[in-house]
Amino acid sequence: MRGTAGKIVFALMAAPVVVFCLWLAFSPRPPLLDGVEFSSLVLDGGGGLLRMGLTRDEKYRIRVSLHEVAPEAVQAVLLYEDRHFYRHPGINPLSTLRAGLSMLGGSRRMGGSTITMQVARLRLGLSTSTAAGKLVQMARALQYERHYGKDEILEAYFNLAPYGGNVEGIGAASRIYFHVPPSRLSLSESLALAAVPQNPVRRSPLNGPDFESARARMTRLVLPERQNGSEGRGRAPFSGMASLPPLRVYGPASLPFDAPHVSGELLPLSRDGAPVRSFIDRRLQGILERSLAGFAARGRRYGLTNAAALVIHWPSMEIRALAGSADFFNDAIAGQVDGTKARRSPGSTLKPFIYGMALDQGLIHPRTLLEDSPRSFGGYDPENFDRVFRGPLPAEEALRASRNIPAIVLASRLRPGFYGFLQRAGVKMPFSEEHYGLSLVLGGAEVSMRELGGLYAMLANRGVWREPKLYAGEKTRPAAPLLSPEAALVTLRMLEDGVHFVRSASGPVPLRFKTGTSNGFRDAWTAGVAGPYVLVVWAGNFDNSPNPLLVGGEVAAPLFADMAQAVASSERDFADLVPRQQEGLNITREKVCAATGDLDTSLCREVVETWYIPGRSPTRPSGVFRTILIDRETGLRACEAVPGRTEEVVWEFWPSDLRAQFLRAGVVKSVPPPFGPGCGTQPVSGSPPRVVSPKEGVVYRRSLSAPEKTGIPLTAEADADAKAVFWFVKERFIGRCVPGETLRWLPEDGVHELRVVDDRGRSSSQTVTVRAVP
Repeated sequence: MRGTAGKIVFALMAAPVVVFCLWLAFSPRPPLLDGVEFSSLVLDGGGGLLRMGLTRDEKYRIRVSLHEVAPEAVQAVLLYEDRHFYRHPGINPLSTLRAGLSMLGGSRRMGGSTITMQVARLRLGLSTSTAAGKLVQMARALQYERHYGKDEILEAYFNLAPYGGNVEGIGAASRIYFHVPPSRLSLSESLALAAVPQNPVRRSPLNGPDFESARARMTRLVLPERQNGSEGRGRAPFSGMASLPPLRVYGPASLPFDAPHVSGELLPLSRDGAPVRSFIDRRLQGILERSLAGFAARGRRYGLTNAAALVIHWPSMEIRALAGSADFFNDAIAGQVDGTKARRSPGSTLKPFIYGMALDQGLIHPRTLLEDSPRSFGGYDPENFDRVFRGPLPAEEALRASRNIPAIVLASRLRPGFYGFLQRAGVKMPFSEEHYGLSLVLGGAEVSMRELGGLYAMLANRGVWREPKLYAGEKTRPAAPLLSPEAALVTLRMLEDGVHFVRSASGPVPLRFKTGTSNGFRDAWTAGVAGPYVLVVWAGNFDNSPNPLLVGGEVAAPLFADMAQAVASSERDFADLVPRQQEGLNITREKVCAATGDLDTSLCREVVETWYIPGRSPTRPSGVFRTILIDRETGLRACEAVPGRTEEVVWEFWPSDLRAQFLRAGVVKSVPPPFGPGCGTQPVSGSPPRVVSPKEGVVYRRSLSAPEKTGIPLTAEADADAKAVFWFVKERFIGRCVPGETLRWLPEDGVHELRVVDDRGRSSSQTVTVRAVP
């Protein structure tokens, strides 16, 4: 009987153990870190903290991996909390026995918790102040050990442990209290944090009364370990413990709020505890913010209170600095608006890409002569910013001087056109190509600073457009070749003016930039390339209010130059990378005629060198310089050479409109003398007349009540040797006038084929539509 009774007692005693073992074997995995919300985090390019957000339960909690925690911090926690963590199954029998005896003795102190037990309490919200609660904690600890590895449990501890106030996890504690990531915790900082979770209220690094005493106890505890090493799967032993330096402790109020426009944009992208790593360089960011603040302070008295700037490292297309306003915290200027994302009229900052396309399509080289004279384009009558026309000038000078007419003329000749070019470059175009027309050249379409920066980076990147990137892992659109490498690099060369440089350790570095002013003086721009960076600067007002001082060359360009110099001075290896990009390309230096840009310099008085793309740059002569025979006795043109009486003379045959432009500038370009008597009909060369009015594409209205007041003016320019022009409607003669003068025409309704012929027999025609109105 006694044997049977013993078996029954044994069975009754063993049953709970068996049940527990079965529960442990078949219980589901308890939650470890899944379901825990972590703070949003934005880092700079070096891993420094730009901004940290609170979780929905108002906690600062940053997810970290075990390998991201400094070895000293891991050693300190294992030494203080659980020396035998890697040896026990989740509970430490000796510690548990000591805790039980303490409870039986009437002590309120429980103790004996392993790191695994603390993870169970923190993760499952267990109450462990009673014996029953402690038993549940121990069971749960065994359950965690059943389903997870030691490193996973230790990692969970470092993510969940309380460190005072609303700071949880060593990731948040290290960044808040010491402004370093957990991987860079010093030994002194590691020891200070190790003791906090046991009593986070009294041992808080910020204001806990027991913080220093707990830190001192940790120091005394660790000192003997210097001799013996420490535990934890090969972790490095403590070193350098002879003395601990004083700690500088920060609080949540001193958390960084840096690069606010960038961090505000990226903070919502940080999910599941994964930080968003931007490419922001704090050094460059500081230069931008200081420069913009100084600009606003200086310009306040003149109403210039806001500006924005952007720096792109064009070899990588990383946005290294971004300041969307002059002062993020100034509500008076709407400082929280990000000006780099706002779509504004870019003024003339798009002109370099017109010239780049023209280079690519063989329309020009840098010294090709372009006309800066009044022109009409289907009723569109553009003017220059200074309302002055400068006549003929080289393409590179027309670009740097931002002349409107040459750029519009080039844009009208581009095939394919500029609209499609901008679309391929990622510029959002909400309207059709017809809606914008040629006004695109002068800022008729709005662009953002980021889009503009991408375009200028394309020039430095050998004509390949790539979308600027703000953070690591950002999905960008595929790269697109927009220009040939040769055209892209020559365009940058055309922006060099020989005046604007920055000083660097490697020597002077040219600035290649273009200014822009929007219609109505609402936006002042400068964008360009400086060393390895693209810099875009904008000045204006977010409420779109005008200011006559908002001129790109007077406001934005000096700010651009100051920023570029500050960047160059801050870098040891700041250098000009354009010559390196140009290596191996099909680009040469050729001698051309200074006055016309012609490759044939045989008749030219002055020769200059220019960049040239063999096989693509134009070779057609302008026809301005021609050799004529002059009769020495009469001074007239001779029909044929007569030894001793005639001589060859080089004459400049400028069209009448350009001749008039030269005259306005005080330069007289004489017309060639007429042929002498008896010459008869001579071979005709030169350019045909060009119709100035009527304007192509315009529908003219004829008043039925007063037709004599609504005549259409007829004006044409002609080659230098033309003395008169004759107007015809089909074969019907209308009248005669001098090139550049106006003849009035009273047409009938309908579509008319208008023809103009000069006295040398050269002609051109144009279609004119006339409709009657009451």
